[in-house]
Amino acid sequence: MRQSIILAITMLMCFCSCNREEDKRDALYKEITSVNKLVLSSMAINKIGEYDDESNWKIGKRIAVYSYDTYMRAYIDLSLLKPEDFVIDETAKTAELTLPAVQTEFQGRDIAMKEEHYRVTGLRSQIGSKERAELKEKMNASLKKEVMHNPVFRDMLLDAARKKAVLFFGKIIESQGYTPTIYFQ
Repeated sequence: MRQSIILAITMLMCFCSCNREEDKRDALYKEITSVNKLVLSSMAINKIGEYDDESNWKIGKRIAVYSYDTYMRAYIDLSLLKPEDFVIDETAKTAELTLPAVQTEFQGRDIAMKEEHYRVTGLRSQIGSKERAELKEKMNASLKKEVMHNPVFRDMLLDAARKKAVLFFGKIIESQGYTPTIYFQ
């Protein structure tokens, strides 16, 4: 009988500690996933384009240089985080978090272009809004192609985002009394 009571108490203690461990994990999991899309870094990329339509048969020149900023950001989609990506070891007081991969996206661009240089001479007409809009679209296509083929901007954003994520989630986990280890998928 005495052994049955000891066994029952031992099982109850194990069950309670498991529930406490699961409760803590669930609470931290809910806190971490409370934001679906966590933006961790962003940058402005300046693009410059030239409008030059020199013509042999018209007198004068039409030359202009415009610029605008495009914005790119790095984020983690926390809706992809699963409960099994978060493991707590109560005995060692450690917590391991495996975050979804950091992703990048273009956030948008300035509506208006900044005029850097403008010169219309002779009998040439002013550069119109339609011509500026066409130039801006060409600049935008060129910029996206440059970013796709040259990963410097994307790599900078990803690196900064990963560092911020480790600090951010590490502080949340540390605030609950655990030593954090952060991984990325």
